[in-house]
Amino acid sequence: MMSEPSLLFQPLELPCGAVLQNRLAKAAMSDSLGDGEGNPTRAQVRLYERWAQGGVGLSIIGEVQGNPEHAAKPGNLVLNDGSDTAALRELTRRGAAKKTHLWAQLGHAGAMTDKAIGQRKGPTALALPDLTCAALSAAEIAAVPDAMARTAQRARDLGFGGVEIQAAHGFLLSQFLSPLFNRRTDTYGGSLTNRMRLLLEVVGAVRAAIGPNVPVGVKLNATD
Repeated sequence: MMSEPSLLFQPLELPCGAVLQNRLAKAAMSDSLGDGEGNPTRAQVRLYERWAQGGVGLSIIGEVQGNPEHAAKPGNLVLNDGSDTAALRELTRRGAAKKTHLWAQLGHAGAMTDKAIGQRKGPTALALPDLTCAALSAAEIAAVPDAMARTAQRARDLGFGGVEIQAAHGFLLSQFLSPLFNRRTDTYGGSLTNRMRLLLEVVGAVRAAIGPNVPVGVKLNATD
């Protein structure tokens, strides 16, 4: 008598209606395999193709920025007017082999930005032995949701099957959530309701930009 198949290998329907072929997911990580100008390399394309050929249901590539000045590493992907669309379409085609969902993790490093790439800015100015950054202005904060929404649109148009919003690991949206990082006294600081405001605005803007049928995930830490 055959046993029931493992739940790991059963399809999973997401709230937006998209279906993952199983519950196995390759989490996002900065593999640093980009060409240094925001575009994928052959090695990166082949890596994601091999994960797809292995039968994983979901594969997430991270981090993906809309602005190269907000990256944590020079090898991250960047989706903007200067992107190599042919190379990115090759990545999404081969990375989605065998019905794998390939998602782009939308990121903004904030205070964790590589100093050789851009200026470090977070919710609050910090001057610690290992970390210094300036504070984002109200106008700079207000620009974040639309910027991420535009990156999500590009990702969808280039063939990514969904997006994940990076709000963990000390990057910008995680910095706003943290009462240790975020000491603002305006509507983006203080209470949890205020500290989570920017993340909710980003989620809303991304969802509005890419429509109701494209998966939108959020990555959160379990601890501060």
